[in-house]
Amino acid sequence: MLLLTGALVSGFLGYRLTGWWVPTAVTLAVLALQAATYQGVLSTADGMALAITGLTCLFLFHAIFSMGRSLGLRWRKRR
Repeated sequence: MLLLTGALVSGFLGYRLTGWWVPTAVTLAVLALQAATYQGVLSTADGMALAITGLTCLFLFHAIFSMGRSLGLRWRKRR
């Protein structure tokens, strides 16, 4: 659920034409929430699951941010 929420927020902020640092900030927020939520589960896996999830979120959020930004630019060009 956190992944989906982060992707939607990242896409919306890309559509609003915010800076390129935003997907990284969204990724860090999602990872902080995920680490707090799954603290007991992640402590046994030495954080490797959190690292893999972090890289996945980073790539996904940047891609969706770029799609939202592209749609925002097209919409603004039509006006």
